[in-house]
Amino acid sequence: MNRRYFIWATIVGLVLDRIPKLIVHGLFSSGAFSGGRELHLLGDVVKVTYAMNPHGLFSLNYGPPFMYFVLPLAAAALVVWYGLRASDAWSSAAFGLILSGALGNVIDRAGLSYVIDFLLVEIPGHPIVLFNRLSISPWPVFNLADAFVFCGVVVLLGRELLRRPARTETPSPGATAEGERGAA
Repeated sequence: MNRRYFIWATIVGLVLDRIPKLIVHGLFSSGAFSGGRELHLLGDVVKVTYAMNPHGLFSLNYGPPFMYFVLPLAAAALVVWYGLRASDAWSSAAFGLILSGALGNVIDRAGLSYVIDFLLVEIPGHPIVLFNRLSISPWPVFNLADAFVFCGVVVLLGRELLRRPARTETPSPGATAEGERGAA
């Protein structure tokens, strides 16, 4: 029953990831982003740009090029395994979003040898500070596939952290194993 949430979240996530990437790639190919131009979506906070990311998350280099296929595909296999066995609709959909993000970036890498990143979020004058030490300004350019992976992980963590502990039946004070045998 929950498999349909997993499958639909994967399909919808892939479509929502691919369409903007194709549009932005077409704009880049036509010269719309020449000279480092950015298209402003929400003032100076959210911008559309074009970045060719040959590496991994946040452009981190984690090995030879084949690793950028092996790691996401191995992760995708695990996500499929867990997603098809998820016990509730929220978890199923979250696994579907994670899978759509992983596959969306693998599709880019297979076709272009890099991932198309195009969203840039920055609040002018306010760098993003992590752990009271690390200042990131501007935030790394990302795409919707990255956002889907992040959202899926947040939903799964939220489900785990907010899960109510299962009730365990406690025997009533007068009902012990010996008392029950003695009555029989």
